[in-house]
Amino acid sequence: MDILPDLNIILDAHIFSRKGHVTAKMCIECIEQNKWNMWISASSVDNLLYTLLNEGKRARINRDWLEIEFRKFMEKAKLFTVSAGSVRESLAIRDIEDYIIYTNFKRIAPKGILVSNDREFLEMPDVITPEEFIEKNKHPHTPPFISKAIPLLDLREEYRYMLEDIDNAVLKNIARAKYILGPEVKELEDKIAEYIGVKHCVGVSSGTEALVLSLRALAIKLKREEYWNRDDLIITTPFSFTATGDAILRAGATPLFVDIDPFTYNIDPQRIRHALTSLPSADKVVGIIPVHLYGQSCQMDEIMKIAEEYGLFVVEDVAQAFGGVWNGSAGSPQRLGSIGTTGCFSFFPSKPLGGYGDGGMVVTDDDEIAELVRMLLRHGGKDKYNVDHIGYNARLDTLQAAVLLAKFKYIDEFNDRRRKIAEIYNRELTEAVGIVLPKSYELSAMSHELYHVYHQYTVRVKNGKRDELQKYLKEKGISAMVYYPFPLHKMKVFEGKGKMWERLDGAEEATQSVLSLPIEPLQSEADTAYIIDCLKGHFLH
Repeated sequence: MDILPDLNIILDAHIFSRKGHVTAKMCIECIEQNKWNMWISASSVDNLLYTLLNEGKRARINRDWLEIEFRKFMEKAKLFTVSAGSVRESLAIRDIEDYIIYTNFKRIAPKGILVSNDREFLEMPDVITPEEFIEKNKHPHTPPFISKAIPLLDLREEYRYMLEDIDNAVLKNIARAKYILGPEVKELEDKIAEYIGVKHCVGVSSGTEALVLSLRALAIKLKREEYWNRDDLIITTPFSFTATGDAILRAGATPLFVDIDPFTYNIDPQRIRHALTSLPSADKVVGIIPVHLYGQSCQMDEIMKIAEEYGLFVVEDVAQAFGGVWNGSAGSPQRLGSIGTTGCFSFFPSKPLGGYGDGGMVVTDDDEIAELVRMLLRHGGKDKYNVDHIGYNARLDTLQAAVLLAKFKYIDEFNDRRRKIAEIYNRELTEAVGIVLPKSYELSAMSHELYHVYHQYTVRVKNGKRDELQKYLKEKGISAMVYYPFPLHKMKVFEGKGKMWERLDGAEEATQSVLSLPIEPLQSEADTAYIIDCLKGHFLH
């Protein structure tokens, strides 16, 4: 819940002699005990401190003590930025300060509650007195202001969680006015290169373009041709988002769909090997695109071993697994994306590291591939007026880079939060006989870094009851999503353009049975418990 205590409430809470001291203090304590978001307008802080110290002086409160208490209080609060436009609008309103505070608070917290004794405020929606606030929240686990609705992902809540960082990054970028390939793009590339453990990171316009650019660069390097041709086969999974297979077509090649491991939902290395040893046209296979689906690493040791034996490139699709790790025969953890020839990331808003629009990245240790990708994303050349290749306008937007830099410092925290929610699900849903819980390759207990990042917590629903369970959860206010309802080889776009290796029963069965449960990083323990109770209740009946 989002609560904005009016400035007078804050003053009352800190000054013992004020008439509303006890009630105001109870309000603040209620917010803190329930761990609700307590908001303060950034524009009010200076005036608030000035007024507080003056009133404290009249009440003979020690100034140093009061300043320390105020700073402690502010550490618990979240600050929101006041827009200049709202200040301009407020000039036509009788109470300028109230209008500015109220409109900007509702901008970032539309369902938020403002607590005030001010009559002007009390005429506005969602404003109550401190006495009403205390009365309504005597039972903190059933807040009266919100209905039960648990989303798969709450981007608004994530913005509020890091609002100060985001606002500062965006405003600095806009004021700097370097909108195309500005310094934030290079800074982001450098930070992610260090984080992933690769020589090169190249920001691009989307995860899809990251795949296309990687495949185009590989064609230029390995074949000295602009594109692959339809005889060139690239092995990939049929259980993924359209972009994985579509990128192969756009790069000129033909996708060869190989079935998945039914427990991890990732491509099965043994089936890859079987295809390469049995397929009549196996000599036409040029590469493999493994997809680290739902945040879980593919079995990269075996895939890389196969690739080396057959002279194939490996392009990792890491769209759903930023921060994920594989620990194999190399003897030390490897960040996903750093293992193959290239790694391709998506910064779509819902991804583990998501921007506020489209964005992506290609990572590699190959100098030539990195240079080619940089050329291709800028229309195909180092000199845009004298280009070398058929290129694209596929740059990472600088504004998105600024947002991603602000969010990047939270990536490990958010991945860890998802893992903790997954641990609760795994522990509490073990006896739910109607579902199969996701399998995770935890290859070593020696390092906390070895993990499935749980971009999605995806269960398999038994006995054809997936849709029934999804409907039931919706009735309970719980979002649950099917990723993905159609395997790639059955989509119209791949008719006559893709090939299958044997039957793809694993992928087809997954499309009919998987269901992803909420695993939002900022999901409360109460919401997680509610989801678990609903699932247990459903399967008990």
